[in-house]
Amino acid sequence: MPMQTSMEGCVHGMEPAWCYVCRIERSGADPRTAWGFNAWEDDRDPGDRSGPMSLTQAGYLRFLCEEFEETFDPSLTDGQSAIIVASFLDEPMTDSQARTLFFLSQVVGTEPDTGLTYGQARTKIRSLIAIRGLKSA
Repeated sequence: MPMQTSMEGCVHGMEPAWCYVCRIERSGADPRTAWGFNAWEDDRDPGDRSGPMSLTQAGYLRFLCEEFEETFDPSLTDGQSAIIVASFLDEPMTDSQARTLFFLSQVVGTEPDTGLTYGQARTKIRSLIAIRGLKSA
């Protein structure tokens, strides 16, 4: 298989440098978690969750830290990492997400959403991918 240059686009039809789908695929994070399917269902107060974070949670937090250009701290507890993940999901969507939403919205013939949080944009991208029939997400 020939090497793909950034000018050729990604397998999703977008620019690999900003394609949110490619970013998730390249991240090494568990895809189900990155797309919001494996939410942590620990009802305990995060302050009471003093054990280490799971490998899945650490992988997703590492991905989010890279997305927001923050430093990943592997020493965080389960509770601390849950708080940080939730705070990232409430941040405004990233440029990568905005571009991906714009592209996918054009493909399916809808107006792109604006003003979404990171978590909302992730969900919208996932639904547009399903409409488009991509195998990712």
